[in-house]
This record gives sequence, C-alpha cells and structure tokens, in this order.
Amino acid sequence: MILNFTSYILEGRMFWEPDFPMYVTRERERFSLPIHAHDFVEIQYVAEGKGYHYVGEERLLVEKGDLYIIPIGTRHVYRPSSEAPKDELIVYNCLFASGVLELLQRTYPLPTEIRELLSDEQRAYHTYKDLYHEARMHMEELHREYNTKQPGYEAALYALLTRLLVYLYRLELNLVSPLPAYTQFGSILTYIEENYNQPLTLSDIAKLIPASPGYVQRMFKLTTGQSFTEYRQNLRIKKSTELLEQSSLSIKEIAERVGYQDLKFYHSLFRKKTGTSPLRYRSNIRDSAFNSDVNP
Repeated sequence: MILNFTSYILEGRMFWEPDFPMYVTRERERFSLPIHAHDFVEIQYVAEGKGYHYVGEERLLVEKGDLYIIPIGTRHVYRPSSEAPKDELIVYNCLFASGVLELLQRTYPLPTEIRELLSDEQRAYHTYKDLYHEARMHMEELHREYNTKQPGYEAALYALLTRLLVYLYRLELNLVSPLPAYTQFGSILTYIEENYNQPLTLSDIAKLIPASPGYVQRMFKLTTGQSFTEYRQNLRIKKSTELLEQSSLSIKEIAERVGYQDLKFYHSLFRKKTGTSPLRYRSNIRDSAFNSDVNP
C-alpha cells in the first residue's frame, strides 16, 4: 500500500461496535474535517452534489455517481464546492477492517483479486463511474441495513458487502453492463406516456420488465429524480395544461380525460403543481393570446 504520512489518523475503533468492525454512514461533507488517513478500508459513493476529493497530492473533481476505494494509509478528504446549502456534497461511506476480508474469504469463494484490489500497493485509490446506478443501490441497502439493525443485520451486512465487492471487481475488469431492467426503463417511460390516463400501479409497471415494485421505484428515483406517483402526476398535469390551451373541453372533461374522476382532488393537485387553478390557467393563456393579437 502507499502510505501518506499525516498527523491525523482515523482509527476504526472510533466507529466499530463491539465485535463488529464495520460502519456505514451517509454524510454531508463539510470544510471542518481535516485531511486524514485511516487504519481501515473505505468505499465511498457520491450520492448528491459536486465538489472535490483531495487524495494524496491530487485534487479530483467529484459528482453524483462517483465511486472510490480508499485503502489503508491513503490520505484524503472531501470538500463541497462551496458552503452554500444548494452546493451540498452527500457521500455514502462503508468502512471495514481488513480482517473482514479474511472473514468473507472463509465464508464465500471470493476471487483473490478482490483482496488485492483493496490493498493495492501501486495505487493510492481506485475510482469508478456508476453508470447504471447499481453501486448506489448496494450502498443504499448497506446504509438501510446498518441503520435499522434488524435481527441478523451483521450477517446481512456481510452479504451486502460481498455483493458490492464483487460488483467493484467486475467494474475493474470492465465486465459491468446495464441491468436488463435498466435497459428496458426507456420503454417503461414510453408505455406510461401512452397510457398516462389509465389506473396504472407500480405493480403493473413492474410486471412489464419483470422486476420487483421496489426495484422499479428506485429506478424511477434514480433516473427521473421522481417517484412513480410524482412522475405520473406531473405527466397528467402537463397533458392537462396542453388541453386547457388547445381545446374547449370543460375542466371536468379534462380531468377525466387525463385520468382523474375526483374533481376536487384534481383541482388541488393542479394548483399544487402549477400554482394556480385550471380555470385561472386557461384564462391567463387566453388573455396572453389576446394581448399578443392586439399588440403585435
């Protein structure tokens, strides 16, 4: 390994629970943490924002989807691009003692190259782009399992870590390709576009791939930044505004055409999404068109 001497060393015992040398967290990076090294292996995933990762003598620009392996002894620290709340840099961290690898190798037939990857003597760090969001899913599951601490969570965390390590190894070998469900996600969005006014549920959509509803929900969030419900609502309201602008249909007819039978709910949702009522929206559009005609 490459040792970078520093006056600040983070020790695993500061984080470990008794007899469990592993720790998972999701942190908002600050300017207060000094550059440091540590006596454990760290896998990090940039979940939100942009900023900088100082590793040894390098300054690396980081953004959402960047993934790092930081071996024992490497000096590093993250910094957000500014102190403004809008520039938050959120990073998942999975810390574990080197002895965890020995435990996993006794339990699972892990390739020996994985251990070499995590204790590389030639490189101070490894970095990857999580193009298909699979690493994020692994990190989110690790974080959820660690924080909920359901019975058997230690075994679950070791299993999840093994999955993540195998994924990283495949990234290193350039063997990772889009998940089958991910490659079909574009066709799902097309299907929803064509059937937006139908009473579709997340389970209905999941059957098209097929995949679990939970997986599809995560894919929606990662790909569109919205939940399935939010995406469908926004699409329906967008179609509503088009009908308000281009047709003479009544508000009730438009609500039903885009998939809402409850007119009260439709009015409430429309106002929430646009800041005004459907009637006022149509009136504003017509006033704007009239003014354009009389004042060319």
